[in-house]
Amino acid sequence: WASQESGDTGLVLRLAVIYVALFGLVCYPIAGATYINEGYLLQKVTASNVGAMSVIFVLVLRLYSGWGYIGSRLQSKVIEYEETGWYDGDFEQKSDAEKARDLFLYRSNVKPVEERLKKFSLALGGAWVASCLALNVASSSNPIFNQYDPRMLEKLSYDDKVAGVVARESNGRPTYCENRYYRAVANGGQGCN
Repeated sequence: WASQESGDTGLVLRLAVIYVALFGLVCYPIAGATYINEGYLLQKVTASNVGAMSVIFVLVLRLYSGWGYIGSRLQSKVIEYEETGWYDGDFEQKSDAEKARDLFLYRSNVKPVEERLKKFSLALGGAWVASCLALNVASSSNPIFNQYDPRMLEKLSYDDKVAGVVARESNGRPTYCENRYYRAVANGGQGCN
């Protein structure tokens, strides 16, 4: 995946294909089920972006840890035979020829990939933080009034003018009809059909 033959372009292309597939097939439908009201496109897109970026970031970190393990084994002065049962698992010193061979393999094949993955991990980490901040900003801006805000609900109980605006904005339907949770609390959404 991150090998030297494919280079930066190959890794970017593979990650982009996975990102687009996750964004379109998994994350956007979930965000669409979360933000069901009209006017929440920005929230849907930013939530989908955070979801897809999270998976891509974890994937790159996993690649980095795998290549790091290979690099540490090649740089080690001992050969560690991994344990498969109580009877084995051993350490043996590498000969000078084995040390030279492994160091050459590390420098020529593994170290460039580790550097590439470190660079991508840092870039994706920054992009993920920026995506989370964008979602936070987008979530705080509501295109319509927030009918579930406790202050709004309290104000509705004594202010007829605000209650009239809420009724107009919700097209004469109870406002809980647009929210699955509040519809369930209202015994299945009485008056929503």
